Amino acid sequence: MPDREEQGLEQYYKDLYEKEIEKCEELTKQLVRVEEENAELHRKIDLLKNSMLFKMIKPFRNAWARFKNAVIRVKRYGNLRNVIDKLKSKRVEMNAYKCFGTRSLPDAEARRSQEEHEFREKHIFSILVPLYNTPEKFLREMIESVTGQTYPGWQLILADGSDAEHTEVGRIVAEYMEKDRAASPSGKCRIAYKKIENQGISGNTNECFDLVEGDYIGLCDHDDLLHPSALFYYMQRIEETGADFLYCDEATFKGESINNMITLHFKPEFAIDNLCANNYICHFSVFRTSLAQEAGRFRSECDGAQDHDMILRLTAKAKRIEHVPRILYYWRSHEGSTAADINAKTYAIDAAKRAVGSYLTSKGFEGYEIESTRAFATIFRIRYAIKEKAKISIVIPSCDHAEDLKRCVNSIIDRSSYDNYEIVIVENNS
Repeated sequence: MPDREEQGLEQYYKDLYEKEIEKCEELTKQLVRVEEENAELHRKIDLLKNSMLFKMIKPFRNAWARFKNAVIRVKRYGNLRNVIDKLKSKRVEMNAYKCFGTRSLPDAEARRSQEEHEFREKHIFSILVPLYNTPEKFLREMIESVTGQTYPGWQLILADGSDAEHTEVGRIVAEYMEKDRAASPSGKCRIAYKKIENQGISGNTNECFDLVEGDYIGLCDHDDLLHPSALFYYMQRIEETGADFLYCDEATFKGESINNMITLHFKPEFAIDNLCANNYICHFSVFRTSLAQEAGRFRSECDGAQDHDMILRLTAKAKRIEHVPRILYYWRSHEGSTAADINAKTYAIDAAKRAVGSYLTSKGFEGYEIESTRAFATIFRIRYAIKEKAKISIVIPSCDHAEDLKRCVNSIIDRSSYDNYEIVIVENNS
């Protein structure tokens, strides 16, 4: 009897297994069909987009899109008057952007004053820029934002990992090297260039370290811009405080002008918990060369979040960290840049988690969890393991508010997930 039951049970599960195989085969066929249909739809869309007719009606499509957006705005804001008010506020906003953009640049008198200013200390800032197939416009603007600094004590170090199809990168750099050499009374060029095999952003930046002559190092991306007074204000802060790590506020912009700002990033003072949760420091990071020698170079395993990793290691060893509360760095947003949408780059998010995890481990933390928040994938919530359950004393002052006190105490008892606590109620002549 038991054998017959076992055989029947075995046959039952065998039949279930075969049915599941049939289901899987059918689902696989459906998936293949859907993928074929999807490929065919993409082919038709590509044909449509590349057709002469589609290109010819582009102005009409743009006009129709603007008209639809206008209708949507009127519906959203209720009436035309509210739309006009919104447009006025947008104009005020754009005017404010200019105040932090082109209107913040030094005029001829301010430039002359800064250039003639005599600092007690004579620091040299070595600015490291890894190049890779950099578009000519971006490259020229980046270089000129350095050569146009009102403080002359700089060295621009360029490690060029561009491929064979982008030899113009080296030619453009050579042009600026010749200009700087010709303008120097000593005939010395402040631009150092090194052609390298592409090693990724960390490896390429590390190549720059070998050419450093300055006692401070700054990090700049190949498509971004420095404010003309950036090094001047950093020198001021260094003389005032002896800082060995500095950072400033920054703006993200797109298009032809720095006034076309997407975001203004006014940063808080240094806070390590904030930095672990989010690389709010980012640009323009400047630090003593000796500090970099102590912290080490960039790590390729953190490519995509190499700055976050480096800043965590540098600030861990820094003795004086200073925030310069001015927008002195302009981060260009364009197709392919991290500024455009870092949340779409999962490799950068994973690299940032590795960087933060490495830092926490180096500080002796264990059992922590790093997870992205709903707001932004690059802002992390860190759950630390509780090593010991210390007793928490919750002190509640009270006077003639029995119902409020009851609600307060009940909320603690009902909602607290931590049980080692005591409630101390301080009565004030109730």
